[in-house]
Amino acid sequence: MKWNTLPRLLGLLGGLALIGDPAWAVDSVTRRSTEKVAAGEITSVTRDEVVVKPKVGSETTVPSNDIIKIEWDGAPPALNLSVGQELAGNFANALTGYKESQEAAASSSNSNMKADIQFLVARATARQALQQNEGLDEAATLLDQFIERFRDHYRFYEAQLLRGEVAIAQGDYAAADSAFSSLSRSPFADFQMAAKIGNAKTMLARNDVQAAKAAFDQVAGMNASTPLEVSRKLEAMLGQANCLQSQSQYEPAAKILDQVIRESSPDDTRLQAEAYVRQGECYSAIGDNTMQAIMAYLHVDVVPSLAREKEYRAEALYHLSQLWPVVNQPARAAEAAATLEQEYPESEWTKKLGGR
Repeated sequence: MKWNTLPRLLGLLGGLALIGDPAWAVDSVTRRSTEKVAAGEITSVTRDEVVVKPKVGSETTVPSNDIIKIEWDGAPPALNLSVGQELAGNFANALTGYKESQEAAASSSNSNMKADIQFLVARATARQALQQNEGLDEAATLLDQFIERFRDHYRFYEAQLLRGEVAIAQGDYAAADSAFSSLSRSPFADFQMAAKIGNAKTMLARNDVQAAKAAFDQVAGMNASTPLEVSRKLEAMLGQANCLQSQSQYEPAAKILDQVIRESSPDDTRLQAEAYVRQGECYSAIGDNTMQAIMAYLHVDVVPSLAREKEYRAEALYHLSQLWPVVNQPARAAEAAATLEQEYPESEWTKKLGGR
């Protein structure tokens, strides 16, 4: 061995030893704005940001609206697996894992991790309730408990947004207004846009279509400089289309929905799935556009990323079961109905199918 290679070898071995040091906590923050993970010890958590200090180098400050998830050092094994289940739309499995993780972490000294798990239980409960249109009261209670207890946690704004959505589904518009008002005070433009969209959705739920349309128009007309802001802008355009659709203006609504679909990110699956379903409704209402309507609904049924949005896939399957016979495809109608009944037995669309 050449002597001049020895220092480099020792340095490499020393670096490997540091990496494997069990005394050094390694938390990992997955971000929306970059594929690069912020890894190290989380030294500070507030409602606006999380600070990550690596073993070597300067600390990284991650804005709370840029955080997809945190993988905590020492987290129960079921926790990260459950996050994957939730992202795939398997809320029941996710809840089982989250609750197991909550019990396993009860004696942990990491209060931020325990708060995160409490939020994840509330979020999965709320998403399942919104999907099934039942269990909304429990979801509201869990979100209220988290918001009240952890007002300076990085999940605070996300919890307020979800609380507003649950309140709309409950018909509790005062609670929705309160949640979106709190969200509007966020320092992040995308959350401020989300608050305005939430207010517009509340107006639409109150059947104040004109006011809702004006509020959606305001957000749709804003400048968007980040992917998150672009997503909110497109969500507002979807709201515009919903307002037009409620006024039987199907052709302009379909045109807006086409733009939403074309300009949205492939990762924005919930937005795309709803846009395709609403597009299918518009084409059905316009007349002589049955195949176009079928094609819109088929996207949500057969594209794997969109099919994970179970709420909208169930709705698409119902409409397919009604439209296939119009184009002399009764076998495909039966297939769509059977899939709906087998995969979504508790869906409101399955119940509607049974009441034909």
